[in-house]
Amino acid sequence: MPLSQFPTAMPAAVTATLAAAIALRHIRDTKGDLTFRALDTVQDALFRANVTTYSALVEGAKAPAAAEAFMAGVGGPASLADYQAAVVNIETKASAWNRTLSAALAELTGPELIDLVSRDVDGVKTRHIERASFISAAKAGPLRASSELAALITAFEDVGA
Repeated sequence: MPLSQFPTAMPAAVTATLAAAIALRHIRDTKGDLTFRALDTVQDALFRANVTTYSALVEGAKAPAAAEAFMAGVGGPASLADYQAAVVNIETKASAWNRTLSAALAELTGPELIDLVSRDVDGVKTRHIERASFISAAKAGPLRASSELAALITAFEDVGA
């Protein structure tokens, strides 16, 4: 019987899953301009949740009974199969979110992303490249209100996040 690190892997997956859900709700619930940092946080959190969750599934498969007992003790899914099904649902919803995000980013114009700006420093005028730090509220609104974001948040809520 292979040794399983599920008791270590599952808490890491839980932590990452909760962080992803928090980041997604932040996108949905904030108003006004939407920072690229907030979007980066979501995408990074989705990545970490994915990696740690698959690690937990691999470790759980090494000792299924122990893994399921551990999950029951922390209020998790009833079985590894239920856990896997929830993961597939989240991945499906995350793929839809990624397509929506990609489409929203593709609609941004050059000046909404990067521009050449003038600065006056001690009477000397200089030109600098300035990268945008946010998406305007007008363009962020449809992204925040997207059914794909809502469905992804619901998928995370379905696992208790």
